[in-house]
Amino acid sequence: MRTKNSFINIAVSCTSYLVIMIGSFVTRQIFATTLGLEIVGIECAFLNIISALSIVELGLGVSIVYKLYKPIVEKDWEQISVVLCFLKKCYAVISLTILVLGFISMYFAISPINSTIPKIRLYEIFVLYIADAVASYFYYYKRTMFIADQKSYVNNIAHVIAQIAMFAFQIIVLKITLSFELYIICRIISKLIENFIISYNFDRKYQNINLKTKSRLPDIEKKDFFKNMKALFLHKFSSLGTTVSSGLIITYLISLTENGIYGNYTLIVTAIFMTTNEIFSGISSSFGNYFSTNSLDKVFKKYNTIYFLNFLIYSFAATSFLCLATPFINLWTGVGSAFNLSITISIAAYLYIFGMRQSIGMAKVSAGIYDQDKYLVVIGVIITFIFSWILAKPFGISGIMAGNIIGVLATSYWGQPYIVYRDVFNQKVKSYHYRFVLYLFLTLIYCTIAYFICDILNKKISMTSVVVLLISSHIGISQMTVMLILKIIINFSICLLLPNILNIIIFYKTEEFKDLYGSVKSFLFKKKSKR
Repeated sequence: MRTKNSFINIAVSCTSYLVIMIGSFVTRQIFATTLGLEIVGIECAFLNIISALSIVELGLGVSIVYKLYKPIVEKDWEQISVVLCFLKKCYAVISLTILVLGFISMYFAISPINSTIPKIRLYEIFVLYIADAVASYFYYYKRTMFIADQKSYVNNIAHVIAQIAMFAFQIIVLKITLSFELYIICRIISKLIENFIISYNFDRKYQNINLKTKSRLPDIEKKDFFKNMKALFLHKFSSLGTTVSSGLIITYLISLTENGIYGNYTLIVTAIFMTTNEIFSGISSSFGNYFSTNSLDKVFKKYNTIYFLNFLIYSFAATSFLCLATPFINLWTGVGSAFNLSITISIAAYLYIFGMRQSIGMAKVSAGIYDQDKYLVVIGVIITFIFSWILAKPFGISGIMAGNIIGVLATSYWGQPYIVYRDVFNQKVKSYHYRFVLYLFLTLIYCTIAYFICDILNKKISMTSVVVLLISSHIGISQMTVMLILKIIINFSICLLLPNILNIIIFYKTEEFKDLYGSVKSFLFKKKSKR
């Protein structure tokens, strides 16, 4: 059942985020070409600030999920009701806090912006983003139950339905009215639709849960809960601080236009992070259950398989980003709107380093470990901000990415594995670092080989080539567009085949590969036998 739920969660998550990613790219392209890069830069700046406000959520959802595992297994509906009622009240307070902080921060967020757009309009736009942030937390406690019950796919289905509706209405609004404000209102309506769908499914699925119970969490439970919340607040501060500071440094030290271009790259990186995060979130609940019912030796072996999966995903992701980002951005938002190779490499490096933390983070959360490294992550944010600020002027966005990587390597890279290996697995952490270095070395090889193969093949495609001329004349689109599409197809084919085939050749005899292959085969075999 654990394997089945994990695969269902992963399959639905990947499918839904693929749909959302395509919709985001299409909408973003129309948004950028219709309203201009200055508006794109303003949107990125405001979203960064609003994201910073969500830090008051304190990692509440993550902390409470850990508290729900045991009562769900034991079908203790009274305890589940108590926890969710407590969570409901907490989110009400959080929504009000975000609303108040949003209005307080509005002046300080808008005053430094140098834009041709009137200040009064910027204030109106910012208020809409505040409303969008508050709407996110309606019925959030009901989402948490689906996550804890290994049914994240319910949340994802609701999310993708609402997002498709949002993309459709945003495109219509942009084409007809050219209104940035109505574009944001579509986001708010989408959130409300999503919340309604989740609430409806919760009420239908969990009729045994009494959300009006008078029982309360014991003081000792609250004490432990708030201890974890304090730690998770600092972890969330670290994550948001890194993301937000990069955008704000670009906005205030470089330019809104550069931030708009960076925002396009960020959308790609975020899509990758969100998709893979859903994969590991889908595994997380099952791993937490596996952790509570098996020996440490088996749990550690299972983690190594998940770590290997992490590498398979991000060796492919980093290679693909390096080879595909430039032609895709040029096709998506127009020729000349892509960064140079050095910036692309720096973003790909950040993507890989940050992404390879997902497996250790999943193990840490599944084991309910939040407190031990809470101050280390704060130090990481400070290091990241200092180095990003210092390196931004001489090296631009490459320097900011370097600052992000330095912050991760100086703190979380060694801190999280040390705590998890010591306190959870009772193992020496050197095996983690050995694997990381091996995986990094192989990824560098894959990226280098793939990039040079793609570069050689891409040079053979020119505006005057017979293939480009024939395709362009037959389907009626520009030669440049045809050339970029061909480059994307060729580069994607190389990236799909090269790292994955080499990984199979190198690792097919290892325990991790056999375990992963066995899990996939077992799931597929069971699905076929049921049919």
